[in-house]
Amino acid sequence: MTEPRWIDEILESVLTTPLHRSIGMRPRVPGDPTAGLELDVSTDTATPAEVLHGGLHGLLIDVTSALLLATELPRGSYAATISSSISIVSAARLGGTVTTNAQIDRLGGGHAFLSGRVECAGEVVATGQIVKIVKRPGR
Repeated sequence: MTEPRWIDEILESVLTTPLHRSIGMRPRVPGDPTAGLELDVSTDTATPAEVLHGGLHGLLIDVTSALLLATELPRGSYAATISSSISIVSAARLGGTVTTNAQIDRLGGGHAFLSGRVECAGEVVATGQIVKIVKRPGR
């Protein structure tokens, strides 16, 4: 049996987290943690007003950022969110599917600065900035 790829381990550990699994979070491209995530706006993820629950925008951007960052770090590293700022600019309505993407704006000095966005049907729904503290093996 071959050892799992680091990327496969990252996806497995993040996407099998009970909260992430229970809401139906999934990779946009199976096996590629850099491609972002998808989530259906369902009765499980929407408010009574039939739009994506506001707290999920931040969760999606944070997890998308974490997956992307993990691919840039050596095995055995970890990163933890120490600051986040999310702006919701539009509603993702019941029945839609939101997608996410992220980028690393700066990585160094023990911190990572990332930005991300949530879209639905090609329209920006939310943007956000995430700061993570980064610990590498042996440091």
